[in-house]
Amino acid sequence: MSPPARPLSVLVVEDDPRLREILTSHLDRMGYAVRGAGDAATALQSMEGSAADVVLSDVRMPGMDGRTLLAAVRGRHPSSKVVLMTAFGSVDDAVEAMRAGAYSYVCKPFRVEEIAAVLRNAARELALGREVETLRQAVRARWSADRLVGNAPSIRAVREAAREAAQLTATVLVTGASGTGKELVARAIHFEGPRAGGPFVAVNCAAIPEQLFESTLFGHRRGAFTGAVDSQVGLVEHSSGGTLFLDEVAEIPTSHQAKLLRVLQEGELTPVGGARPVQVDLRVIAATNRDLAALVKRGTFREDLYYRLDVLRIALPSLADRAEDVPALAEHLLLEIGRDQGLAVLGLTEEALSALARHPWPGNVRELRNALERALLSARGRRIDVGDLPAPLRAASSGEVFPPSAAPALRSLAEVEREHIETVLAACHWNRSAAARVLGIDRRTLFTKIRAYGLIGPLRRGPEAEGGDEA
Repeated sequence: MSPPARPLSVLVVEDDPRLREILTSHLDRMGYAVRGAGDAATALQSMEGSAADVVLSDVRMPGMDGRTLLAAVRGRHPSSKVVLMTAFGSVDDAVEAMRAGAYSYVCKPFRVEEIAAVLRNAARELALGREVETLRQAVRARWSADRLVGNAPSIRAVREAAREAAQLTATVLVTGASGTGKELVARAIHFEGPRAGGPFVAVNCAAIPEQLFESTLFGHRRGAFTGAVDSQVGLVEHSSGGTLFLDEVAEIPTSHQAKLLRVLQEGELTPVGGARPVQVDLRVIAATNRDLAALVKRGTFREDLYYRLDVLRIALPSLADRAEDVPALAEHLLLEIGRDQGLAVLGLTEEALSALARHPWPGNVRELRNALERALLSARGRRIDVGDLPAPLRAASSGEVFPPSAAPALRSLAEVEREHIETVLAACHWNRSAAARVLGIDRRTLFTKIRAYGLIGPLRRGPEAEGGDEA
């Protein structure tokens, strides 16, 4: 019989010396790291020095019995699994032991192979648990507040505020212009706090049609409306036990704001067509690039909902307000993009960094990332120079100046408009909804101009290719 890939540490707790010796000898030959204890007190003392993966314990022993040992192990060493064995077993005893937290239950007399089978299953579960924890730690590291790169006082304050908010349960309102990284802050708060093991559900409030908003967020019951052939759990309920991130919260239809307010106040919701409320346990983080207080004055956003959301506020600075961070941020983003694209990254030349530092970045970090991604794909892994940067950045660089005897070519209004629309689209990561808001036109007008000018964005996968909104 082949031993487990990772030797499992097993503590055999049995007051019968002969049975204890038989078990430890057989398990040792099978490749397990096994040791024995004659009573529960000795077992607990042994685990203080080195906790066992599995505790294999008799139920009836002098002094502390097996069930009491089970409770003690679960309290002190929650990752250890406890298997109980007894000569007085019954179905009721087994059910009671499993309810108390036992991993498994075997009845005497038994064959050693029965114990070995239980241990093999335990080894697989423990290995899977370690793998899940490793992945969880990797996700936490990916979304930590350290990804808010920069040494400007404003961004250092944001990092500190995110870490403090992560340890609290209060609702957080993240404000800032489009592209400043509001969702990154929300994820940092979630993954650095006690709810990191729960779901993080991001809801783009601007992307949900008003007629589907209530069903999407709060769910519905079968037959609630035409087409509701099955019941559906809403996004709010999906986030129970974790964090609900409401991006573009200012776009929530006024008719549905009262229902969201009840969720925040009472921790319960009623699905469309439902007769009974559903309890939810969630932490809410909202984000907006609009002035909610002004919307309250205009009557398009409920005042009570505004005050319920604006408990802890984190205001993100624009990239132009922390221009000194652009070089370091550019290097950081370039490494991320290279890793995602599978390309070797050699960095940026001093001239390219200077050109990036001089740009006003109206699209903030999103525009910077988009410019670097396009430059990296153009450079094909070489060190990025000014010539690899998008046209607006090249034109603003000191490397491209007009000779004294030459004058810039005069351009038509259509040419100027085409270049400006392309610049705004690039700054908004080709998010057409966001670009339309920046340009002050509706989406239909923007689509017409995109077709008329033959504008084609970079090829990419995912919801951005459809022009979906982003934080």
